[in-house]
Amino acid sequence: MKLALSRGGAAIAVCAAALLTLSACSGDSSDNADSSSSAAPSSTAEAVAADLDARAEDLMLADSDFPPGGEYIIMDKAAIDADEDSEPEVTPATCSAIAEMDEGTEAFDRAKVEYSLEDGSTIETEVVLGQNGSLEQVASDIEACPAMTLRGPTDSGAELVAEMENSVEDVEGSTVPAKTIVSTGTATVGADSVPITIRSTGAYVDGTTVSVQITLTGDTAGNWNNADDAFVVELLNKQIAKVQEAAAA
Repeated sequence: MKLALSRGGAAIAVCAAALLTLSACSGDSSDNADSSSSAAPSSTAEAVAADLDARAEDLMLADSDFPPGGEYIIMDKAAIDADEDSEPEVTPATCSAIAEMDEGTEAFDRAKVEYSLEDGSTIETEVVLGQNGSLEQVASDIEACPAMTLRGPTDSGAELVAEMENSVEDVEGSTVPAKTIVSTGTATVGADSVPITIRSTGAYVDGTTVSVQITLTGDTAGNWNNADDAFVVELLNKQIAKVQEAAAA
């Protein structure tokens, strides 16, 4: 079964592991941000000029970089902004940094690829120009929120409730330091429930945030192996290379 989510409902699933925008929760946008400091609301983050002569959508990966047979869509900043809706309600309060991490990203040029597979799983690669951050702060925010409950609307207006457990993993094989946030749990609407796993792998490079996020639902939620890890690192390294090439141009 696949639950149909509105943007607000989808945020329940993705915000638990979207490393991409977690940097906006930190009050210090430098690579050396103090991981012991408390996370500030992302609305206080200031844009950091990325020294890139390119638009975010120009740095997207090609259709051929993804597995065959899926639906490939590029969303530029305008499309992403237009697709945003209300944030989910999150408990406990210690997890507020995660729920608020999408706020403030309108200050940055960003774009992403949404790639949907026939089994219901999705792959998203995203670039946010000028948004820098600290992987240590990301890990600190997630470690402070090992479990959370999120609530938000579906397209029909019914309430979706997600019970999620979060963890952080180091990434092997990436060309720059990176982290993976893993969020697993169950999304429920009424009497219907579906397992869900979100794996978001991201890095900061040349004043830019890059990420690869995999969302697995239903029977695929528990299916993950070393080959999948290698595929994500391959996509991440390709995205990193595009940013580095633009910075060097």
